[in-house]
Amino acid sequence: MIDFRYHLVSLVSVFLALAVGIVLGAGPLKEPIGESLQSQVDSLRTDRDGLRADLDAAKGNIDKQNDFITSAAPELIGKTLKDKDVSIISAPQADPEQVEEVSNRVKEAGGSIAGDVSFVANTLSLDKSADFLKTVRDLVPSLPEDDSTAIKSALVIALTGKASMLAEGKDRDQAEKKSSALFDAFVDAGRLRTDTDHKKTQLFIVVDDENSNLADETKPSPEATDDKATRTLVTDFINALTSDAKSVVVAGDARSAQNGLVDVLRTEKSRASTADGLGLGAGSVIAVRALAAGEAGKHGHFGFADDAEEIMPGKE
Repeated sequence: MIDFRYHLVSLVSVFLALAVGIVLGAGPLKEPIGESLQSQVDSLRTDRDGLRADLDAAKGNIDKQNDFITSAAPELIGKTLKDKDVSIISAPQADPEQVEEVSNRVKEAGGSIAGDVSFVANTLSLDKSADFLKTVRDLVPSLPEDDSTAIKSALVIALTGKASMLAEGKDRDQAEKKSSALFDAFVDAGRLRTDTDHKKTQLFIVVDDENSNLADETKPSPEATDDKATRTLVTDFINALTSDAKSVVVAGDARSAQNGLVDVLRTEKSRASTADGLGLGAGSVIAVRALAAGEAGKHGHFGFADDAEEIMPGKE
Protein backbone atom coordinates (compact mmCIF):
# COMPACT_ATOMS: atom_id res chain seq x y z
CA MET A 1 0.00 0.00 0.00
CA ILE A 2 1.04 3.59 -0.59
CA ASP A 3 1.90 5.06 2.83
CA PHE A 4 2.09 8.61 4.14
CA ARG A 5 5.81 8.91 3.41
CA TYR A 6 5.15 8.38 -0.32
CA HIS A 7 2.60 11.24 -0.35
CA LEU A 8 4.99 13.45 1.56
CA VAL A 9 7.84 12.83 -0.90
CA SER A 10 5.50 13.50 -3.85
CA LEU A 11 4.33 16.81 -2.40
CA VAL A 12 7.89 17.90 -1.66
CA SER A 13 8.88 17.05 -5.26
CA VAL A 14 6.03 19.12 -6.69
CA PHE A 15 6.79 22.17 -4.59
CA LEU A 16 10.51 21.83 -5.31
CA ALA A 17 9.84 21.76 -9.08
CA LEU A 18 7.55 24.78 -8.74
CA ALA A 19 10.21 26.69 -6.80
CA VAL A 20 12.88 25.88 -9.37
CA GLY A 21 10.58 27.05 -12.17
CA ILE A 22 9.88 30.33 -10.38
CA VAL A 23 13.57 30.95 -9.74
CA LEU A 24 14.55 30.23 -13.34
CA GLY A 25 11.67 32.24 -14.76
CA ALA A 26 12.49 35.24 -12.64
CA GLY A 27 16.21 34.86 -13.15
CA PRO A 28 18.34 33.63 -16.08
CA LEU A 29 15.38 32.67 -18.36
CA LYS A 30 13.39 35.81 -17.75
CA GLU A 31 14.91 37.92 -20.51
CA PRO A 32 14.99 35.27 -23.32
CA ILE A 33 11.34 34.31 -22.72
CA GLY A 34 10.24 37.92 -22.47
CA GLU A 35 12.15 38.93 -25.58
CA SER A 36 10.72 36.00 -27.57
CA LEU A 37 7.14 36.83 -26.59
CA GLN A 38 7.63 40.52 -27.30
CA SER A 39 9.11 39.70 -30.70
CA GLN A 40 6.08 37.58 -31.58
CA VAL A 41 3.70 40.32 -30.43
CA ASP A 42 5.55 42.92 -32.50
CA SER A 43 5.45 40.64 -35.55
CA LEU A 44 1.71 40.06 -35.18
CA ARG A 45 1.11 43.78 -34.72
CA THR A 46 3.08 44.53 -37.90
CA ASP A 47 1.10 41.93 -39.86
CA ARG A 48 -2.16 43.39 -38.55
CA ASP A 49 -1.19 46.92 -39.56
CA GLY A 50 -0.14 45.69 -43.00
CA LEU A 51 -3.41 43.86 -43.57
CA ARG A 52 -5.38 46.88 -42.41
CA ALA A 53 -3.48 49.10 -44.84
CA ASP A 54 -4.09 46.64 -47.69
CA LEU A 55 -7.79 46.47 -46.83
CA ASP A 56 -8.09 50.27 -46.72
CA ALA A 57 -6.29 50.53 -50.06
CA ALA A 58 -8.55 47.90 -51.65
CA LYS A 59 -11.67 49.61 -50.31
CA GLY A 60 -10.40 52.93 -51.60
CA ASN A 61 -9.85 51.43 -55.05
CA ILE A 62 -13.34 49.91 -55.07
CA ASP A 63 -14.85 53.26 -54.06
CA LYS A 64 -12.97 55.00 -56.87
CA GLN A 65 -14.06 52.37 -59.38
CA ASN A 66 -17.66 52.76 -58.24
CA ASP A 67 -17.39 56.54 -58.60
CA PHE A 68 -15.97 56.10 -62.09
CA ILE A 69 -18.70 53.70 -63.18
CA THR A 70 -21.39 55.94 -61.71
CA SER A 71 -19.97 58.88 -63.68
CA ALA A 72 -19.74 56.76 -66.83
CA ALA A 73 -23.18 55.16 -66.41
CA PRO A 74 -25.02 57.55 -68.77
CA GLU A 75 -22.53 56.71 -71.51
CA LEU A 76 -22.59 52.98 -70.77
CA ILE A 77 -26.37 52.68 -70.86
CA GLY A 78 -27.16 55.50 -73.29
CA LYS A 79 -30.90 55.82 -73.87
CA THR A 80 -31.49 52.10 -74.02
CA LEU A 81 -34.81 52.42 -72.19
CA LYS A 82 -36.01 55.65 -73.78
CA ASP A 83 -39.73 56.20 -73.17
CA LYS A 84 -40.06 52.73 -71.60
CA ASP A 85 -42.08 51.96 -68.48
CA VAL A 86 -40.25 49.71 -66.02
CA SER A 87 -41.54 47.98 -62.90
CA ILE A 88 -39.15 47.22 -60.07
CA ILE A 89 -40.01 44.34 -57.75
CA SER A 90 -38.06 44.17 -54.49
CA ALA A 91 -37.49 41.03 -52.45
CA PRO A 92 -38.69 41.26 -48.82
CA GLN A 93 -35.20 42.07 -47.50
CA ALA A 94 -33.79 43.88 -50.54
CA ASP A 95 -31.32 46.67 -49.78
CA PRO A 96 -33.14 50.01 -50.32
CA GLU A 97 -29.91 51.59 -51.57
CA GLN A 98 -29.58 48.94 -54.26
CA VAL A 99 -33.22 49.42 -55.27
CA GLU A 100 -32.67 53.18 -55.50
CA GLU A 101 -29.49 52.67 -57.53
CA VAL A 102 -31.35 50.49 -60.04
CA SER A 103 -34.14 53.07 -60.23
CA ASN A 104 -31.63 55.83 -60.94
CA ARG A 105 -29.99 53.84 -63.73
CA VAL A 106 -33.39 53.15 -65.32
CA LYS A 107 -34.12 56.88 -65.35
CA GLU A 108 -30.68 57.70 -66.75
CA ALA A 109 -31.41 55.24 -69.56
CA GLY A 110 -34.49 57.27 -70.47
CA GLY A 111 -37.03 55.01 -68.79
CA SER A 112 -39.60 55.75 -66.12
CA ILE A 113 -40.51 53.81 -63.00
CA ALA A 114 -44.09 52.75 -63.64
CA GLY A 115 -44.32 50.47 -60.61
CA ASP A 116 -42.30 49.99 -57.45
CA VAL A 117 -43.53 47.05 -55.40
CA SER A 118 -42.07 44.85 -52.68
CA PHE A 119 -42.76 41.21 -52.08
CA VAL A 120 -43.51 40.00 -48.57
CA ALA A 121 -43.04 36.54 -47.09
CA ASN A 122 -46.57 35.40 -48.01
CA THR A 123 -46.95 37.04 -51.42
CA LEU A 124 -47.35 33.69 -53.16
CA SER A 125 -48.04 31.47 -50.16
CA LEU A 126 -51.14 29.31 -49.68
CA ASP A 127 -50.89 29.68 -45.91
CA LYS A 128 -54.07 31.36 -44.59
CA SER A 129 -55.12 32.18 -48.15
CA ALA A 130 -58.77 31.10 -48.21
CA ASP A 131 -60.24 34.63 -48.09
CA PHE A 132 -57.67 35.99 -50.53
CA LEU A 133 -58.31 33.18 -53.00
CA LYS A 134 -62.04 33.83 -52.83
CA THR A 135 -61.40 37.49 -53.63
CA VAL A 136 -59.24 36.86 -56.70
CA ARG A 137 -61.50 34.04 -57.97
CA ASP A 138 -64.51 36.33 -57.66
CA LEU A 139 -62.63 38.84 -59.82
CA VAL A 140 -61.41 36.24 -62.33
CA PRO A 141 -63.49 33.02 -62.13
CA SER A 142 -61.43 31.43 -64.92
CA LEU A 143 -58.19 31.33 -62.92
CA PRO A 144 -56.56 27.85 -62.87
CA GLU A 145 -58.10 25.33 -60.49
CA ASP A 146 -54.85 24.72 -58.60
CA ASP A 147 -54.75 27.33 -55.84
CA SER A 148 -50.99 27.90 -56.01
CA THR A 149 -51.14 28.38 -59.78
CA ALA A 150 -54.15 30.67 -59.37
CA ILE A 151 -52.27 33.06 -57.06
CA LYS A 152 -49.23 33.08 -59.35
CA SER A 153 -51.42 33.71 -62.40
CA ALA A 154 -53.38 36.47 -60.68
CA LEU A 155 -50.14 38.28 -59.83
CA VAL A 156 -48.86 38.01 -63.40
CA ILE A 157 -52.13 39.45 -64.70
CA ALA A 158 -52.00 42.23 -62.09
CA LEU A 159 -48.48 43.28 -63.07
CA THR A 160 -48.55 42.82 -66.86
CA GLY A 161 -52.21 43.10 -67.79
CA LYS A 162 -51.73 39.90 -69.81
CA ALA A 163 -53.33 36.49 -69.23
CA SER A 164 -51.71 34.13 -71.71
CA MET A 165 -52.12 31.27 -69.21
CA LEU A 166 -55.84 31.34 -70.04
CA ALA A 167 -57.29 30.15 -73.32
CA GLU A 168 -57.89 32.86 -75.91
CA GLY A 169 -61.37 34.24 -75.89
CA LYS A 170 -63.79 35.95 -73.55
CA ASP A 171 -62.22 34.60 -70.34
CA ARG A 172 -58.79 35.96 -71.21
CA ASP A 173 -60.20 39.34 -72.28
CA GLN A 174 -62.20 39.67 -69.05
CA ALA A 175 -59.22 38.64 -66.93
CA GLU A 176 -56.96 41.23 -68.53
CA LYS A 177 -59.51 43.95 -67.79
CA LYS A 178 -59.28 43.03 -64.09
CA SER A 179 -55.53 43.70 -63.72
CA SER A 180 -55.99 46.84 -61.60
CA ALA A 181 -58.52 45.14 -59.34
CA LEU A 182 -56.21 42.15 -58.89
CA PHE A 183 -53.30 44.45 -58.06
CA ASP A 184 -55.41 46.21 -55.43
CA ALA A 185 -56.44 42.82 -54.00
CA PHE A 186 -52.78 41.87 -53.43
CA VAL A 187 -52.06 45.24 -51.81
CA ASP A 188 -55.20 45.23 -49.66
CA ALA A 189 -54.42 41.69 -48.44
CA GLY A 190 -50.92 42.78 -47.42
CA ARG A 191 -49.32 40.50 -50.02
CA LEU A 192 -47.62 43.38 -51.83
CA ARG A 193 -46.19 46.66 -50.53
CA THR A 194 -46.19 49.68 -52.80
CA ASP A 195 -46.20 53.48 -52.80
CA THR A 196 -47.10 53.75 -56.48
CA ASP A 197 -50.39 53.55 -58.37
CA HIS A 198 -51.08 50.54 -60.53
CA LYS A 199 -49.70 50.60 -64.06
CA LYS A 200 -49.27 47.63 -66.37
CA THR A 201 -45.75 47.15 -67.70
CA GLN A 202 -43.77 44.76 -69.89
CA LEU A 203 -40.30 45.35 -68.44
CA PHE A 204 -39.34 44.13 -64.95
CA ILE A 205 -36.27 44.20 -62.74
CA VAL A 206 -36.51 42.02 -59.63
CA VAL A 207 -34.01 43.07 -56.93
CA ASP A 208 -32.94 40.21 -54.68
CA ASP A 209 -30.56 39.93 -51.74
CA GLU A 210 -28.67 37.15 -49.98
CA ASN A 211 -31.06 36.94 -47.03
CA SER A 212 -34.25 37.01 -49.06
CA ASN A 213 -36.60 34.12 -48.37
CA LEU A 214 -37.41 34.19 -52.08
CA ALA A 215 -34.45 31.83 -52.40
CA ASP A 216 -35.29 29.62 -49.41
CA GLU A 217 -36.51 26.06 -49.46
CA THR A 218 -39.51 25.96 -47.11
CA LYS A 219 -41.73 23.15 -45.85
CA PRO A 220 -45.38 22.98 -46.90
CA SER A 221 -47.75 24.62 -44.45
CA PRO A 222 -49.92 22.22 -42.39
CA GLU A 223 -53.09 23.98 -43.56
CA ALA A 224 -52.23 23.55 -47.24
CA THR A 225 -50.91 20.12 -48.13
CA ASP A 226 -50.37 21.11 -51.77
CA ASP A 227 -48.25 24.14 -50.82
CA LYS A 228 -44.83 24.38 -52.46
CA ALA A 229 -41.43 25.51 -51.25
CA THR A 230 -40.92 29.26 -51.51
CA ARG A 231 -38.04 28.69 -53.94
CA THR A 232 -40.31 26.72 -56.30
CA LEU A 233 -43.14 29.22 -55.99
CA VAL A 234 -40.93 32.16 -56.91
CA THR A 235 -39.14 30.34 -59.72
CA ASP A 236 -42.52 29.35 -61.18
CA PHE A 237 -43.72 32.94 -60.86
CA ILE A 238 -40.60 34.36 -62.54
CA ASN A 239 -40.99 31.90 -65.43
CA ALA A 240 -44.69 32.75 -65.76
CA LEU A 241 -43.83 36.44 -65.74
CA THR A 242 -41.40 35.95 -68.63
CA SER A 243 -44.24 34.49 -70.68
CA ASP A 244 -46.26 37.71 -70.50
CA ALA A 245 -43.47 40.31 -70.22
CA LYS A 246 -41.01 41.40 -72.87
CA SER A 247 -38.03 41.37 -70.51
CA VAL A 248 -37.46 40.20 -66.93
CA VAL A 249 -34.12 40.64 -65.14
CA VAL A 250 -33.43 39.30 -61.66
CA ALA A 251 -30.55 41.27 -60.14
CA GLY A 252 -28.62 40.68 -56.94
CA ASP A 253 -25.27 41.15 -55.26
CA ALA A 254 -22.35 38.71 -55.29
CA ARG A 255 -23.86 36.75 -52.40
CA SER A 256 -27.16 36.37 -54.25
CA ALA A 257 -25.16 34.87 -57.12
CA GLN A 258 -23.66 32.38 -54.66
CA ASN A 259 -26.72 31.25 -52.70
CA GLY A 260 -29.61 33.59 -53.44
CA LEU A 261 -32.31 33.89 -56.08
CA VAL A 262 -29.83 34.73 -58.85
CA ASP A 263 -28.02 31.46 -58.19
CA VAL A 264 -31.29 29.49 -58.07
CA LEU A 265 -32.52 30.85 -61.40
CA ARG A 266 -29.19 30.18 -63.09
CA THR A 267 -29.04 26.66 -61.71
CA GLU A 268 -32.61 25.90 -62.75
CA LYS A 269 -32.12 27.40 -66.23
CA SER A 270 -34.88 29.97 -65.82
CA ARG A 271 -36.06 31.91 -68.84
CA ALA A 272 -35.40 35.16 -66.99
CA SER A 273 -32.13 37.03 -67.41
CA THR A 274 -29.98 37.52 -64.33
CA ALA A 275 -27.42 40.12 -63.31
CA ASP A 276 -25.05 40.00 -60.36
CA GLY A 277 -22.91 42.83 -59.02
CA LEU A 278 -25.44 44.99 -57.20
CA GLY A 279 -23.65 46.84 -54.43
CA LEU A 280 -20.93 47.70 -56.92
CA GLY A 281 -21.28 50.58 -59.33
CA ALA A 282 -21.42 48.19 -62.27
CA GLY A 283 -24.28 46.03 -61.03
CA SER A 284 -27.14 48.40 -61.80
CA VAL A 285 -25.59 49.26 -65.18
CA ILE A 286 -25.46 45.55 -66.04
CA ALA A 287 -29.09 45.11 -64.94
CA VAL A 288 -30.30 47.96 -67.17
CA ARG A 289 -28.30 46.73 -70.16
CA ALA A 290 -29.69 43.22 -69.59
CA LEU A 291 -33.24 44.58 -69.44
CA ALA A 292 -32.81 46.42 -72.73
CA ALA A 293 -31.19 43.38 -74.34
CA GLY A 294 -34.08 41.21 -73.18
CA GLU A 295 -36.58 43.52 -74.84
CA ALA A 296 -34.57 43.12 -78.05
CA GLY A 297 -34.73 39.35 -77.71
CA LYS A 298 -31.36 38.58 -76.09
CA HIS A 299 -31.63 36.87 -72.72
CA GLY A 300 -28.76 35.60 -70.59
CA HIS A 301 -26.84 35.68 -67.33
CA PHE A 302 -24.53 38.62 -66.82
CA GLY A 303 -22.11 39.85 -64.18
CA PHE A 304 -18.91 38.81 -62.43
CA ALA A 305 -19.80 35.40 -60.96
CA ASP A 306 -18.18 32.28 -62.40
CA ASP A 307 -21.45 31.08 -63.94
CA ALA A 308 -22.20 34.40 -65.68
CA GLU A 309 -22.07 34.10 -69.47
CA GLU A 310 -20.51 37.52 -69.96
CA ILE A 311 -20.10 40.73 -67.98
CA MET A 312 -22.88 42.55 -69.80
CA PRO A 313 -24.65 42.47 -73.15
CA GLY A 314 -23.78 44.92 -75.88
CA LYS A 315 -26.04 47.84 -76.67
CA GLU A 316 -28.93 46.94 -78.90
